[in-house]
Amino acid sequence: MAGKTETVADTATGENKVLKKARASSAGSKAARPRATPKRDAARNQDLEDTKVVPRSRRAIETYEKLIAAAGELLGEVGFERLTTNAICERAQLTPPALYRYFDDKYQIIEELATRLQKRQFDAFAVWLFKNGATLDTSENPILLADWFRTASEIIETQPGGVWTIRAMRALPHLAHVRLEWQRRFTDQMFRFYRPAITDLSDETLWARLRIRAEFGFVVDELALEEDRVARSTLFKEAALILTGMSRLTTS
Repeated sequence: MAGKTETVADTATGENKVLKKARASSAGSKAARPRATPKRDAARNQDLEDTKVVPRSRRAIETYEKLIAAAGELLGEVGFERLTTNAICERAQLTPPALYRYFDDKYQIIEELATRLQKRQFDAFAVWLFKNGATLDTSENPILLADWFRTASEIIETQPGGVWTIRAMRALPHLAHVRLEWQRRFTDQMFRFYRPAITDLSDETLWARLRIRAEFGFVVDELALEEDRVARSTLFKEAALILTGMSRLTTS
């Protein structure tokens, strides 16, 4: 019995030595690892983003568009808080792996919806601005600007999930960069139009005034969607009068 006990003890002692050695090795390994830094974290996140597949084949594009369409429909029905990736997959009749092949989460899908909505408004605004929408004749501007506000609201309401997409752009920190990017694009678009005609302002001052106009336009969009105590026609008319009357582009 004594010999057997010693054998067990020896075995236990051996195991303890092995465990201690493993712990020491693990600790040394951890100590040797480089500490995480914001730069490394950003690089790692970028690597993760780069692993997402860009749909190129016809079948892949069809899958991608089914996911976007399903997300837009559901967003309009349940809002962004109750929207889930599983519900999107079920509506699109696709499996979760198909969704995660292109998107990390629902926020990336909403971002795509927001980008598409802003692109539609941006293209429509280009037509309005460069064709006949913006003139330096202040007597015509309020009527024309009211027409643009109406067009912008119609674009939002005709895109699936458009109303909730606008709300998400304001409410979700994940989409703050999308909103800012497109506001600046609208500003740049107006700047290219007005710069040749307005010579008494510096580039910085003109861009700043146009940036405020762009922000004002987004506010009108949101008011049209949320405020039911002001008729749309009144809202667009009064907003245009306020903007053209109080925000002159020239120094005169």
